[in-house]
Amino acid sequence: MAEENENTLVDETSPDLETPNEMQGVDSTPYLKIVEHGRSSRTKALKLKMEDVIVAVDSAEFRSNSDNLVDLLSSEDDGQWLLTIWRNGYFFEVFTRGPLGGVLKFTSDEETKLISTKFLERTPIEKSEFRTFEVLKDLNKKCDVYDTTFSQTAVFLPPIWLVQNRMWEPFIAVMSVYLITFNVNIVLFILSSILIAIYFKQGQVTMRRSYSMFQDYQMWAILAAKDEASVQQACRAFDPKCDFVRSLVGPPVHDDEDKKKIPKRRKSGNVTTIAPTSY
Repeated sequence: MAEENENTLVDETSPDLETPNEMQGVDSTPYLKIVEHGRSSRTKALKLKMEDVIVAVDSAEFRSNSDNLVDLLSSEDDGQWLLTIWRNGYFFEVFTRGPLGGVLKFTSDEETKLISTKFLERTPIEKSEFRTFEVLKDLNKKCDVYDTTFSQTAVFLPPIWLVQNRMWEPFIAVMSVYLITFNVNIVLFILSSILIAIYFKQGQVTMRRSYSMFQDYQMWAILAAKDEASVQQACRAFDPKCDFVRSLVGPPVHDDEDKKKIPKRRKSGNVTTIAPTSY
């Protein structure tokens, strides 16, 4: 992993070089910023973007070089690490396992001061309260958000879980299997129910993701948050025009240009209001 340090470190012991922030006790040590994705880096898998800034690891500010970040994320002390990311004036979290990869560099003095000030204003949240959500978006900026936390309902009551996630085609298929096997043989019904439960236990997240992709959604973001409303707020901060299948943050903002793009509906066949003259 390469890194570029474009900042000039200021000697705090020299009174001639002290800045107002340093005299107030504000730490001017830079953060790390993503400048390039590696060929198979985890930054790409987590849907992070270039210019995203790594602000904290497990809610503790991280101000060091990329080698120390690799050592920290490579340690086996914890199963996964909670990263706090800064993007275009907004903080969000993601979970990661292992080093991120890619090319990192230090933030500028202006970026560091702004991010540090905003980070101190945040209300800390316990790591245990975060869950991983995946967000898929279609060409019309419609987003489908779902929780990747393991669901016991999917194992013991697959039809209920399918209805909750509005997966109608799989719901019909599962109910058909139940009805057919029940009418044929009770032992066959029990065996099929066990097999369906095992399948839903192993692949419920994959099934949920695949169903969204079947409906022409594409993976857009992977976020860690307390609830779906927080995820939708983050998505709206990234793209003010995005909407949601089950919106918890209201309708998106439409500007005048969007209204101009909506074609006016014409009368069917462009029928004239004056009857044609017959000869």
